[in-house]
Amino acid sequence: MDKTLNPMPRPELEHTDPYLCLGVERDADDSTIHAAYLAGVRACPPERDPHRFEALRQAYEAIRTERRRVAQELFDSRPPSTLDLLDRAAPARAPGRPDEATLRAVLKPGRQA
Repeated sequence: MDKTLNPMPRPELEHTDPYLCLGVERDADDSTIHAAYLAGVRACPPERDPHRFEALRQAYEAIRTERRRVAQELFDSRPPSTLDLLDRAAPARAPGRPDEATLRAVLKPGRQA
């Protein structure tokens, strides 16, 4: 059995917002959206995860041109998924390195946690 394919996808853990699915800002232009789509396809080809690939393809088709982005904003009535709401509230970012002052304050001897 191929363990890379998920036979039971969990739709509540997927983006319904095409911008979040592709990982682009709402003011992104056509070339940025196309580049994000190609990067997503390279990271997740249809042979490895057809469900994720289909989500990427649908997101790209929804916002690939300026006209489609305007139509998406005006006429899309799907409610946001749980993952969409969480990503809008607190976007996931790469972990960063704390600055020296923060690190010293955290490691200060005698500090009560």
